[in-house]
Amino acid sequence: MQLAAMVPQSVKRAVRRRAEEEGTTVRSVLLRALKHAGIAEVDESEIADRRIAAGAERSGAWKATRTR
Repeated sequence: MQLAAMVPQSVKRAVRRRAEEEGTTVRSVLLRALKHAGIAEVDESEIADRRIAAGAERSGAWKATRTR
């Protein structure tokens, strides 16, 4: 399901910047923020970055690039 919202450009930049800093996706940043604000119950498996290639995940190579 998709959710769209009009937000100020500064908010869009801030969310993208945070995602880049954390090495994750905008989706993950937003889901974590919604969970933290108590707006939605979100399972950690939903917050996980889904872009990780299955092969890299199996090999454990992706863990070396994650510090958070």
